[in-house]
Amino acid sequence: MKTVIIGGIAGGLSAASQIKREQHDAQVIVLEKSGDVSYAACGMPYNLFYPDKPVEDLYALSLDAIRVERGIDYRQQHEVVAIDPARKEVTVMDHQLSREYRESYDYLVYACGNQPHRLNLPGFDAADVLYFKTLDDTRLVKRIIYEHAPATAILIGSGYTNLELVDVLYNMKITPIILEKAATILPSFAEEIRAKVLAKLEEKGIRLHTNADIIEKKGAVVRTASGDFEAGMVVVSIGVKPATALFAAAGGELGVGGAVKVDRYLRTNLPDVFAAGDCAEHYVRQLGRNGYMPLGPVANKQGRLAGSNIVNHSAMKEFYGIDQTAVFKFFDLTVATTGLSERQLQESGRQYVKSYVDTPTRGAFPGGGSMRIVLLFEKGTGLLFGGQMIGQDVVAKRLDVLATAIYKQMTVFELAELDLSYSPLYAPVWDPLLIAANKSIKDV
Repeated sequence: MKTVIIGGIAGGLSAASQIKREQHDAQVIVLEKSGDVSYAACGMPYNLFYPDKPVEDLYALSLDAIRVERGIDYRQQHEVVAIDPARKEVTVMDHQLSREYRESYDYLVYACGNQPHRLNLPGFDAADVLYFKTLDDTRLVKRIIYEHAPATAILIGSGYTNLELVDVLYNMKITPIILEKAATILPSFAEEIRAKVLAKLEEKGIRLHTNADIIEKKGAVVRTASGDFEAGMVVVSIGVKPATALFAAAGGELGVGGAVKVDRYLRTNLPDVFAAGDCAEHYVRQLGRNGYMPLGPVANKQGRLAGSNIVNHSAMKEFYGIDQTAVFKFFDLTVATTGLSERQLQESGRQYVKSYVDTPTRGAFPGGGSMRIVLLFEKGTGLLFGGQMIGQDVVAKRLDVLATAIYKQMTVFELAELDLSYSPLYAPVWDPLLIAANKSIKDV
């Protein structure tokens, strides 16, 4: 059995590894157009702190480990330029040797990831406009920071990536300026969570300009309808889109958000072609349908399942789905979400109640902080729909407890009865989750 995998980062390498794990003699070829191997992209902002720490430290595995230990034919700088589903072959450009060749397959995994939305405005095609999506982007940002020492940075967009960069650059003594086209930031978060992030921006003296209508970039100046902004560095992070042009050109069907349409087994409409990761749809359990939420854990899970289903094609398993769990750091705050958002609940027409509390994170022990928990649940039954948290200290792991409760379709009544651990070093007598659940019970 011969499997060709297009894309060798999270989903692609996970699929390749799982195939070799379950069928040692399988032939697996990974075609990766960049010069890198699978890496932890979420660590890129924090690599900027260290001038002498190579970005290659973010590699999940070394090339030798992939090729020798796992037996995967991993080819860097090999870009697939066409898929022929009828002949079951791909056309590949080997950029190292400047040659084109064809590679046949029994099965194909499309795992091309996503790509950043770009600003189609004058001046934003310049080499000094950074999109911070790949390791090459990280190399370029580091070079600008340590060779040119910019005093300020304009960050266009206020999603997770740029908010993490705000934190990093501020702590590197580079003044960030945020330009956001929308009326506010973090639209998928509850107002009660968003208010805390905005308060932190104000506390740090970081300029946030919403409703920013950008006109052009001229040299170091970004011109907007409300004024000009000058900076030594410009980073654009205004969202991503699935990299599906190659798949669509081969007759592949696209779905939510332009992502590759997949069934629960991660099969596409093309024969013997699977898709996984940031280029593919993701089944959202609570909605009962596919959505699109490109995150590393999802890509790895989908890649692993696609690989297993290829080996076990007569006994395939369904992708169980996601509950949209995500977390990011913002200065001393952890910002986290799981389950459905208010916007999704409103769009689906579900009747919900929102409840929130502010609570300390520890008992009578130094070093704790405070956190805010927002719970979204069904009126009457108390069925948990979603939840969001923000605060200092241990937030992410409490969100994981909530994610587990949502996975098991628990109610706020059941959440309130969980036997959570207590020690003043780690929690108050009533854990913040229990406090939030008991508050919600009053609102059911």
